[in-house]
Amino acid sequence: MPKKSRKTPKSPVAPAPATETRPELAGILVRLYCIIYDGLLLLALWMITSALLVPLATPDQAAQQHQLTVTPEAFRQLVLFPAMVVITWLFYGYFWTRAGQTLGMQTWRLKVLRADGNLLRWSDAITRCASACMLPLVFGLLGQLVTGRPTAVLLSMTLGFLGNYAWMLWNGRGLAWHDQLSRTVVLRLPPEAKDKKRPFLGWFAEKKD
Repeated sequence: MPKKSRKTPKSPVAPAPATETRPELAGILVRLYCIIYDGLLLLALWMITSALLVPLATPDQAAQQHQLTVTPEAFRQLVLFPAMVVITWLFYGYFWTRAGQTLGMQTWRLKVLRADGNLLRWSDAITRCASACMLPLVFGLLGQLVTGRPTAVLLSMTLGFLGNYAWMLWNGRGLAWHDQLSRTVVLRLPPEAKDKKRPFLGWFAEKKD
């Protein structure tokens, strides 16, 4: 009788490993969305700061009669405006050095890091903020010299601010103007697992070196 041929069982095929999603450089639009989100929180901080400082420049008689007075220009330029700048730098500096993410950045899964992959130091945060202000200030001065109108100055500063991000289209590396000057990068993180909890506003996040 002819022998039955035995078929060697096929070894089970191992499933292909799932492709790991890695962080990538954040695009222009998502970064602008994040700035609008953080801007609302900053606006609230500015209003609180103004409410605390403006009474210092209000005459006693007007304060007693609950009258509105226009704060002197010197007070606005030498006290109020520098206070707003300091509040802005403290806001970004704290979150960037603590967890690399502001509230808006947590919402849009963005994270700012130094070029070596570590969290920013306070010196890096100050350099990054100063670099972001460079183009708006230059454009604002040009608007002041050309027209001298407040609306034109504001429009010029807005164009300078957008120029920070338009630089991402020109340098070929996806870095904004202030990214390149401060040697930092903004990454878009992959979606987190649903059961993973984020730290509330970064206040209770553990600082990682």
